[in-house]
Amino acid sequence: MDKLRRFMKENWWRYLMNLVLAGGVYWSSTWYATTNHATTNVHILQTAFDRWVPVIPQFIVPYNWLQPVLYFCLLFFFVFHPKIFTAFGVAFIAIEAISNGVYIVFQTQVPRPTDLVAGTSRYVDALLATYKSDSPYNCFPSLHCGLSALAASFWWVKRRYRPVAWLMTVFAAVTVVATQVLKQHVIADTVGSLLAIALYLLAYRIFNLKTEH
Repeated sequence: MDKLRRFMKENWWRYLMNLVLAGGVYWSSTWYATTNHATTNVHILQTAFDRWVPVIPQFIVPYNWLQPVLYFCLLFFFVFHPKIFTAFGVAFIAIEAISNGVYIVFQTQVPRPTDLVAGTSRYVDALLATYKSDSPYNCFPSLHCGLSALAASFWWVKRRYRPVAWLMTVFAAVTVVATQVLKQHVIADTVGSLLAIALYLLAYRIFNLKTEH
């Protein structure tokens, strides 16, 4: 109890700051809806390799898990590691700002398969539902790739979370594959993962997360 009291005494101001930051995280997550539409010039970055990649509807399961997993990670760090949450939140807003900025000036689109038949399987139905709710724009860079990589990266800060970090890294890799085989993104869009890692390394240095080991 004394340890908890001391922790709260040292970090109460950070929790207050993080409440404001959490609002910023949520607000930045809404930008996607305002930019996800065609513009005057829409680019298609699809290559021969992308056309060769098969459609595997079963990957809709990990693809749709990103949002709950991401918000669980944010909530966990908010409650138990406020300093890490601060860095995570700032990096989250940064990747949203950069990505949506690109969407505004360089809009991209991914051609979707036209031969999927509703009722074939629950996975196909779930994929078609995603197609219906998510317009085929805002592709480069991929926020699915970027946010999954960002979430995985912050678990590597503390040594005792290494098993979770490995699990999250696998999840991020599966998410990247899912974006490809669901035809939500093309291979060029996976640069979002590299952007996320760069932002993590920058946040690690700026917020001195080495002290959180």
